[in-house]
Amino acid sequence: MLESFIHKNCKKPVIVLGDSQFFPETYQPDNRIGIETLTDHVIEEHGCETLYFLGGEANQPLGNDVGFMNSMEKHGLPCTDDNLIYGGYWMECGEALAKDIAYNLVEKPDAVICQDDTVAFFFIKALAKYGIRVPEDIIVTGFDARRDSRNNVLSITTYPSNAEHHGRLVMNRLHTLITGCEEPQITPPKCNIITGMSCGCGDRKPHDIRLQLELHEKHRMAEIYYKNSELEEKLCSCKDYKELHPIILHSSYLIQDKSFLAFHIRESATTSRCIYARNHVWEDEPILFESRDLYPRHLLKNESKNLHILPMTFNNQIIGHAVVGYDGPSVYNSILKRYISRLAIAISLISNRNELIASLESRPNASLEPEQSASGNTKAQETLFVQKDNSLLKVPLENILLFESENRKTIAVMKSGRYEIKKTLSQLEELYSNKNFLRVSKSTLLNLAKVLSITPDVDRTLMATLPGKVTVHVSRKHANEFKERVNIM
Repeated sequence: MLESFIHKNCKKPVIVLGDSQFFPETYQPDNRIGIETLTDHVIEEHGCETLYFLGGEANQPLGNDVGFMNSMEKHGLPCTDDNLIYGGYWMECGEALAKDIAYNLVEKPDAVICQDDTVAFFFIKALAKYGIRVPEDIIVTGFDARRDSRNNVLSITTYPSNAEHHGRLVMNRLHTLITGCEEPQITPPKCNIITGMSCGCGDRKPHDIRLQLELHEKHRMAEIYYKNSELEEKLCSCKDYKELHPIILHSSYLIQDKSFLAFHIRESATTSRCIYARNHVWEDEPILFESRDLYPRHLLKNESKNLHILPMTFNNQIIGHAVVGYDGPSVYNSILKRYISRLAIAISLISNRNELIASLESRPNASLEPEQSASGNTKAQETLFVQKDNSLLKVPLENILLFESENRKTIAVMKSGRYEIKKTLSQLEELYSNKNFLRVSKSTLLNLAKVLSITPDVDRTLMATLPGKVTVHVSRKHANEFKERVNIM
């Protein structure tokens, strides 16, 4: 579709990377030499005789599998379709072969030459799950010298693909097509194998790869939790389902290995609304279906072998369902359950707001604006969401005694207890500095309206006492502004 549009509307020279149905000028990098060199290395240096090529699709235009076959033929080793294992460019490719090797469904190889470093890393990770060691049991190589090859778990033997050289060739060809000048010749840079631990040639001592991979996965999941720590607040800030949809779209990757994902809310006793299905864009006309079906069957198209249907509950009431599909016999994890509980709260808030709007619109002279007194001051209290265990609570801002940072978390302190909040102190200071909140130390933002008494402390600092016998240390840096603000009040 894109090529046909460009061919129809663009009058300038075009070069396509790969095959083209419309343009004669195409360019395809040739990876045969790199893959052949890697295969030569494991055969000549490590004595491997049984080898597999893993990844990509059959009839690859870049010639990765051809380079593998050339090396096998050069060394007089048999190479049939059984040695070429295709399956894509992602984790499922390596996991499938690792499982087949572990269950003796295929002959255990001496080495596996992977389509690229990403496939190699996922393959090594899958092998470790079955107790198969790299490189002691199986040698593995990648290709392309991607960032994956230098990971902190196990460095991968690889070969650079000379992307910069390919880019220069394309630009020179474009320049020739535009100007008519003779195309300059560029000598390709000399490349060598980058050896790593995955073939045993690395400069690091062998260690427990399985343990290292488990730690790597633990850190990766911790990073996911940290990067999405504000997800609850984003969900709860939505005013309608159209605002909710893009947030789900950009955070649904948290639910891993899914083949289908949908969220539905109950409109009535007989009807439900689909607010999100996989990566479908929001439609002006919502998808409605009978509630007894639990999900709109026509959207699934038989893509998943296993479906998990989880109720979304809030205040002990089922407000909708989440449908998650997996190709394999997977079970939903804590991330999925946490995500669904947060989404249920957001949907409930939107529903309550819609009910309020409908109620106000049914009354004459109704308004959604905060009620104002005769003097023009608003009577509505400002509120914010805080977290306690697995619940989000809406509390008045005036009930907060102070905000403080603790172990990379922000805590809202009230007379009723301590609650986590998904904002940094700097963000809170910017929001509430004009509402009687003042930074009194590096880790504390204090509600000045709650100060009951002030006493001098050591080293020219101050100690403020709040309700509930809560005491706060005011640093020397902030002491003068603190005294000025308190006197103003």
